[in-house]
Formats: sequence, C-alpha cells, structure tokens
Amino acid sequence: MNPPLPAKYRLSIGRKIALVFLILALAGGSSMLLVFWAQQQNKGVASEVNIYGSLRYRNQQIQLALYELGHGGNAGKVESLIGEYEQALKSLQSGSPLSQTSADVQQHLAAVNAEWPAYRDAGRKYVRTHTLGVDRHTELRQLAEQAEKLLEHANGATQALSDSSTRLQAQMREYLQRILLAAAATLVFAYLYTRRRIIVPLHELSAVALRFAGGDYGVRSGFRSRDEIGRLAETFDHMAAETENHITLIAADLADIRRKEAELRKLTEAIEHSPAAVLITDAAGTIEYINPRFTEITGYTPDEVCGRKPSLLKSGQTLQETYREMWRSLRAGQVWRGELLNRKKNGELFWENTQISPVLDAAGLTTHYVAVKEDVTARKQAEQALAMLNLDLERRVAARTQQIEAANHELQAFSHSVSHDLRTPLRAILGFAQAIEEDAGDRLTGELPDYLRRIQAAAVRMGELIDNLLELGRIGQVELMAQPVHLGRMAREILDGMARREPGRRVDTEVDESIVVDGDPRLLRIALECLLGNAWKFSAGRDPARIVFGWAGQDGEDRTNAVLMIGDNGAGFNMDYADKLFRPFQSLHAADRFAGRGIGLATAKRVIDLHGGHIWAEGEPERGARFYFELPESPPAATRSPFAENGSMNETQGVP
Repeated sequence: MNPPLPAKYRLSIGRKIALVFLILALAGGSSMLLVFWAQQQNKGVASEVNIYGSLRYRNQQIQLALYELGHGGNAGKVESLIGEYEQALKSLQSGSPLSQTSADVQQHLAAVNAEWPAYRDAGRKYVRTHTLGVDRHTELRQLAEQAEKLLEHANGATQALSDSSTRLQAQMREYLQRILLAAAATLVFAYLYTRRRIIVPLHELSAVALRFAGGDYGVRSGFRSRDEIGRLAETFDHMAAETENHITLIAADLADIRRKEAELRKLTEAIEHSPAAVLITDAAGTIEYINPRFTEITGYTPDEVCGRKPSLLKSGQTLQETYREMWRSLRAGQVWRGELLNRKKNGELFWENTQISPVLDAAGLTTHYVAVKEDVTARKQAEQALAMLNLDLERRVAARTQQIEAANHELQAFSHSVSHDLRTPLRAILGFAQAIEEDAGDRLTGELPDYLRRIQAAAVRMGELIDNLLELGRIGQVELMAQPVHLGRMAREILDGMARREPGRRVDTEVDESIVVDGDPRLLRIALECLLGNAWKFSAGRDPARIVFGWAGQDGEDRTNAVLMIGDNGAGFNMDYADKLFRPFQSLHAADRFAGRGIGLATAKRVIDLHGGHIWAEGEPERGARFYFELPESPPAATRSPFAENGSMNETQGVP
C-alpha cells in the first residue's frame, strides 16, 4: 500500500477543477497566441500582394506608355510611372514577416531589384531617343522582354507569397485543430472524471445516506479517495459506524428498559396479588404504599393508612425491646425479622411474621423501608394446640412405656423359658432315644430303628429351631454402635474362611476391599456371613463357582445411600417367589438339595433394617442371584432395644 501523500500535495476537487480550467485556459491561450502569431505573420501580406500587383500593373503601364511615345505619347507619363514603380519597390524592401521568411519571395524580389535598374535605364533612354525619328522597334522589343521578366518575377513573388500564406493558414488550422482536440479531450476527460469521481460517488453516497436514514444502519459507502468526497464518504462511514454503535447501545438500553419494565410489571403484579401483606414507607416511616392483602388482613384501606405511621397497628402487647432491636437493625442497614402481635381495625388481635428491609441509594443512605407481613395467627393457635397435644402425648408415652417395660419383662421370662425349660425335655428325649439305641439296638426290628432315628432328628431339629428363634430375637435386642466398618476387608476374610473349610471347591471371588461404610461391625459381619454363606451354598453345583461383592453403581458416583451387591452364578430363584426370601424358615429350594435353617436371609434383613437400610434380590432359575442392600450415609443414632436389658448378644450365643 502506497503511503498517503501530504495534504498539500493531494489533489482536492477544487484543485482538480482548477487544473481542468488551467488546461482549458492554456488551450485557449495557445489558440489565441497561435492566431495572434498567424496574424502577425500575415500582417502586410495583403498590402504586399497588392504592391506586387501594382508592380505588374505599373510595369504594364510603363510598357504601354513606351509604345504610346511612338505615336505621340507623353514622355512625362513614363517617368511618372517609373517613379511610382520605384516607390512601390522601396516599400517592398521592409516586407512582411512572411515575405522575409520566404526564400522564394526574397529570391523573386531580389531578381526584380536586380533587373529593374536595367529596365528603368533602358526605358528612360528610349524616352530620350524616341524623338530623333530613328526606328526603335528593336529596343522596344528588348524593353518588352525585360518588362516580361520583371512581370514574371513579380508574379512569382506574388505566387510564392500567396503559397506561403496558404501554408501558414493550413498550419495554423492544423495547430488550432490539435488545440481544439486537446481541449475537447480535456473536457471529455473532465466530464468522465467528474461523473466517476464526483457525480456517481455523490449519488451513491446520497443513496447510502437515504438507506441509513431508512433504518439500514449496517450500510456503508465503501468509497475511498484522497479528495473531499473520499473524506466525506470516509467521514460518513465513520459516523454511520459510530451511530450504529450508539443505536445498538440505545437498542440494548431500550431492551433492558423494556425488560426491566416487564420485570417491574411482574413484580408489581406479584406484590398486588401476593398472599403476604406488603407495606412501604419512606425514610421517616410514613406509609406510602400497601397492597390489597394488607387491607384483607388489617381492614385498613390505602386512604386510611397512607401518610400515617405503622404504629397504628400496635396492640400494646409486644415488648418494647422488640421494637428497639428492630430499629437498631434497620438503622444499621440490616434486615430485621420477627413476630409482632398487632391489632386490626376492628380491634381483633393477630400475629404477623414480619420482615423489614431498608432500601439504600447509591450513597448508602436509606430512602425507604419495605415490610413483608404474613398472618401467622392460625399457626400460633396451632402451636398452642400442639403444645397441649404434646403434653397429652407425653402422658400417653409414659403410660405406653410402662406397658412396654411390662411386656419386656414377660418376653424375657418367655425367652428364659424357651432357652432352658424347653431344652430340658428335648435333652431327655434325645437321652432316652440314645439309651434305647444303645441298650436295645440289636433287638429293634421292623420300622422301629427308623422311628428311633426320626425321633432323634426331630429333637435335633426342634433344638435348632429354638436356637434360630433365640438368635433372630437377639438381633433386635442388640445396641447399635455405629462406626466406620471396612466392609470389603470383612467380606474377604469371610470368603477366605469358607474356602479353608472347603478346600476342594473351586470358587472365583471378586471383592472390592476398599468399601467402607458406617455401621455396627458385629451386626454387619452377621449380615455378610448370612449373605455370602447363602451365595457359597447355592453356587455349590458350579465349577468354577463365582461370587462378587462390590458397589452396584458406576465408579465415581455419589455413594450417599449407595447400593452394595453380592452376586453368584448358582441355582438362582424364581422372581415370582422373591417376597418369601426374607421370611424366617422359608426356603425356595428342596431341603435334600440345599441344607439350611431358613433363618440366614431373615437375619440379614433384620440387620439392614436396624441400620435404616433396605435389601432386595434379583435372580433367575439356574442363572444365579444378586442381593442388593443400601446403607444410609449416617445410620440411626446408637440405640438400645427395650428388650436388651440382660446382656449383649455374645452373652447368649452359647446357649445350647
């Protein structure tokens, strides 16, 4: 890009027009000078041509006068004509500029000057001698010949002068034509340039200005030049860009104003239809506005309260300290919240939950106060009624506690009876059955040995049922002591113990040992032993068996109330009977295929329930089962069952 010329060298429109006029003036001046020069050149040519013509004429007159002398003519006439001839010849000596510059004219003039003296002298001699009577025809012929030569030279000079004048005129016309062509070309160029660089840009700039005025604020002329129109177009484009920016800002401001107006309308509508009473005062506490809800609650209309103080609502039963605290907060520019006992227009007392906010200006000075009031009279009355109900409930709870304590004592007595009194006859049955088998075993015939074995098995089964019932009951009597439990490590220990007890089985285990939960470690170990033992038992027919313990969700998920899963590829179960899984002494498989007491899943469910969690299962026959359970982030606070008054679970586990 060429660097811009200095301002003094730039061709402005005025300078361009001045340059065009200068070119036209030069063309006109050249034409005038050319015409003046041609006039100077032709100056005297006509008179000089006339003089040469007079030379021819006088030459002929002299010759005629000489002829007339022979017939009595006047000799003085010849001398007079000779004098006139010489006078004309002298006038030709200075000559016109054209004749002086023409070699042909000067040559003929020199020839005339050279031959004229001889002719003049011969003519005078002829005049002097024509009276002697001598025959002068020969001399007259010689004079005629000399006169003819003079005439030829005069004609030649006239012709040469005429030719020179003609050539000068032709040259002048050629010059004039060139000057006129140059002037015409200048005018055409000036017109085209003016149209292209002035008229068209001005027209386009005018159209752009009209479009801009019509709302097309993004339009630009794009015209650039180093003259006034270019600067005008550039200035217009700059002005249009600035104007567009201003219009954009103004439009944004208008949109913001409209948005704020809409928000203000919505806010006004919200306040007008608010279920809470709204009251606005000035900085001095004089009421300026109340909404319709205020009128509904208090009974005061806007005309009755506007211009007055909110103290007209005072009931006289609110502590003065409450008002002093309120004004301390408001004068500090803080929001005050509290409950006031006020009085309606009809004298009725009512409670209102009040929030008062100061409105501050840019300087931080309070200009208004906005109070939002909610009628909480019904809530206060409900609280009073609830307090009365609580008192009654406390009395009922105390009475119910006494009943529960009595039932607890009865249940403890029953447990002691089950644990000791029922086991005594069972031990007697087993003892007598064993004595019969030892004393009369060989003498028992028929079905008696089978009956004896059935008696022994039923007694053992009855003992196991008693143990299961006691164990299930003890789960609910244990005091829950929550603490962080490394459940993954615990599951690994349990599975490793099972593997040591049955080294012949091939079981693939996958355990997330990083799992840590909050709970009671004793109870959670019981639940894990039940669930993992269940998976170990029902996957006995698989080679290899597979048991998985870990989080059921994706890695990195929020583990609040996270779900844990124990899965296996064992016998599975039919989902139609899933509701029976966690019931005591219920089994979905034949006892001859999978031995068990039917108490494990019920025990696991009771442990999870005590922790405030949830357990469920999914499965398909012969395609394995998956047991899911979730534990809350924080289990219930450590509690002790009302039935756990005589020792912990460990103290009764050894009951036979």
